[in-house]
Amino acid sequence: MGSKQQINLHHLAMVYFLLSSTLPAADGQIRLTGSGSTPCSGRVEVYYNNTWGTVCDDGWDSDDAKVVCRELGCDTAMSAPQSTYFGEGTGQIWLDDVDCLGNERSLTQCKHRGFGTHNCGHGEDAGVFCSGVRLAGSTLCSGRVEIYYNNIWGTVCDDGWDLNDAEVVCRELGCGTAMNATESAHFGEGTGQIWLDNVACSGSERSVTLCQHTGFGTHNCGHGEDAGVVCSALLPKPNISMNPAAEVTWGQNVSITCSVSTQTQQILSPTFILKKASSSVEKTQTSSTNFVTFNMPEVNFDNEGSYQCQYKITVAGQDFTSSSDSVSLSVTVSLPTPSISMNPVGEVTWGQDVGITCLISTQVLGGTFILQHSSGSSRKTETRTNSATFNIVQVDFHNEGSYQCQYQTRSSSQDFISPQSNFVRLSVSVPLQQPNISLTSPNRGLVWGPEGAQITRGFSFVFTCSTSSHYPGGVFHLIFSGSNLTNTEPVVNQSASFSFPVAEYEHRGNYSCVYEVTLSSRRFTSTQTAPVSVVIKMHLLPLVSSVAAGGLLLLLLVLVVVYLVCKRRRRAEHTGAVVQTQLPKGMHKGVTI
Repeated sequence: MGSKQQINLHHLAMVYFLLSSTLPAADGQIRLTGSGSTPCSGRVEVYYNNTWGTVCDDGWDSDDAKVVCRELGCDTAMSAPQSTYFGEGTGQIWLDDVDCLGNERSLTQCKHRGFGTHNCGHGEDAGVFCSGVRLAGSTLCSGRVEIYYNNIWGTVCDDGWDLNDAEVVCRELGCGTAMNATESAHFGEGTGQIWLDNVACSGSERSVTLCQHTGFGTHNCGHGEDAGVVCSALLPKPNISMNPAAEVTWGQNVSITCSVSTQTQQILSPTFILKKASSSVEKTQTSSTNFVTFNMPEVNFDNEGSYQCQYKITVAGQDFTSSSDSVSLSVTVSLPTPSISMNPVGEVTWGQDVGITCLISTQVLGGTFILQHSSGSSRKTETRTNSATFNIVQVDFHNEGSYQCQYQTRSSSQDFISPQSNFVRLSVSVPLQQPNISLTSPNRGLVWGPEGAQITRGFSFVFTCSTSSHYPGGVFHLIFSGSNLTNTEPVVNQSASFSFPVAEYEHRGNYSCVYEVTLSSRRFTSTQTAPVSVVIKMHLLPLVSSVAAGGLLLLLLVLVVVYLVCKRRRRAEHTGAVVQTQLPKGMHKGVTI
């Protein structure tokens, strides 16, 4: 039979398709329909009891598809897609649990549960891919064009081969539109028969065999000129997924997987590209499978953003790409509780310098440490490390209270803050040392004896109080045990002097010093010094002078008395002599009358 008289099985399928859409259907007749269907690919439907109904995909396999393809005149079964690959049907479901051997002449002759008996829904509608045209040397939707004719697969010569011819092939295979018409055995040389040459399609034909050509088997070319096509279905829309899928913690490992369905798996070593929106960030992996995984270890805020997968192949020196939907990577920060410590530890002396250190174990550096005081005030510092020290110089009572640390960082206009740390307590004390007391007398009127300090009455003396404490201001009190009076003098160079110009008896008693200072409206007083006893003594020189003057006066009086007695005695003796001289005769001398 000549080539013009020979009828291709695919022609029969085309006729069958046309007739099935115009002539009344008979029970058991089948058709292929649905989204993206062609005369030799689509959702399988069976006509029964005046109604078209679908076939459930339970147990649906290539043997079942083989029967359908042969029944439709499409011969070769390419695949048996399940789960409504060509979209869900409506209405009746006629067959379920179909189990063909592969040699049946009709699908209804295969084993099944009976018309209308099923336990499935339209989400399980079965389909087939079968055709008298196939693409070899590459993938389902790209490759060397081969025609099944006279029970033999043969190639197509590239003489006159163009995009219109490729368009018919792509549509016939349900592979979308033509993207490229390759020549010169781009997908490798076939073997055996060359069926078509000088193909000239207008682009609207349902089959490449219906286009003009020199006739089946008539050609003047070799397999070095085998024609090929690249169809748009070669570039399925890739899927994109992220693990973990929810919000990601700073420092966590993240993976983004780009994949295509196994029905469109490529064997051209396609390239997957992961692109970040509004960024030059781009990662590329070539894969021999239908997926790749991009790993991002220890993500940080720089990784935040929207990501998209691109699927790319290069055919005949031309790149073809398709893009996925986007996934958004959002990074949150789970900050640990910082620790807090104070130096020195324990009670702090007024005026001492104190350091409070905040420390956090995190890799999220460059944030802010906050030191919170119980009074409500806070201090902040920027840091590039995981710790910060807050220095409080010359503490006073305003610094007393509890302190807590927090760590805060900001990214993508969002603030992240850690829990508050434990408390440290800053307590300020004023330890006053017992002062010293000393006594001096500038004019040497001081003698130390068993009873204490002996000061000569009338001499001056000075008490000096001193301390080793260094606090601003302050006074010394000189306490006199013999009186309720207390002398007070301001501290100058850590000491004060109390002067007594003239020592009097009322200055006798015990003296001691007390140091007092007022800090931040609080008064602090030291312990008293040990008392110093003061005794006032008489000056000896005036007493000796008085005694000497009295003795001299007494001596003078004695001398006067002696003088007077002597004088009187002389007078008496003189008077006696005169009388004797004048005595009458008969009186003797020495007789006093």
